[in-house]
Amino acid sequence: MLNKLRTLTLHRRRSLQVTTAIAFVSAAYCFYIATQLPRSILPGYPGDGFFPRITLSVILIFAAIILLRELIRTPLEEVDQVTTAVQADEDDDEDDDKSGPIRFDLLEAATIVVLSTAYVVLMRRVGLEIMTTIFMFCLFFPRILMPWPKAAAYAAVGAVTTTIFIYFAFVIGLGVSLPLAFLPRYLGQY
Repeated sequence: MLNKLRTLTLHRRRSLQVTTAIAFVSAAYCFYIATQLPRSILPGYPGDGFFPRITLSVILIFAAIILLRELIRTPLEEVDQVTTAVQADEDDDEDDDKSGPIRFDLLEAATIVVLSTAYVVLMRRVGLEIMTTIFMFCLFFPRILMPWPKAAAYAAVGAVTTTIFIYFAFVIGLGVSLPLAFLPRYLGQY
């Protein structure tokens, strides 16, 4: 009973159409905002909105392709694809079923929303390194399919590695000002 309340079952094709439409509209709005960013004062420098516009253009193009494909494809074509896929892979597990409905775990989604909100709110007070490590550990740990001590060790190594990568990529490599707690003291200022 509790498991049924925890899982939401959605129609796969409609879910894809709605999600892609939301992504398309959101990307279009963000593209509009990116066009409002100030131009560069340095000659030859593309300006603040250049990379967001490129990224959002790619999102818009692929979202449009997916939307058109899903709106043009008839349900009969979908049934034919499912039939051939089932005949080709009759040994597949239930999780690999690409034709059935999507099962959406509400508890897991709520946990990720709460963790993400806590990450954003607490990062300024606690610091990037600590919050990123905790956040990544909480995301990795339940998804590693091993006994808990081994899963905890793998999740901890993955979380620390992710934190160090983010530090070197953004703080050192790109010079982004992030709320740091202790890494500059131990690794030195570059």
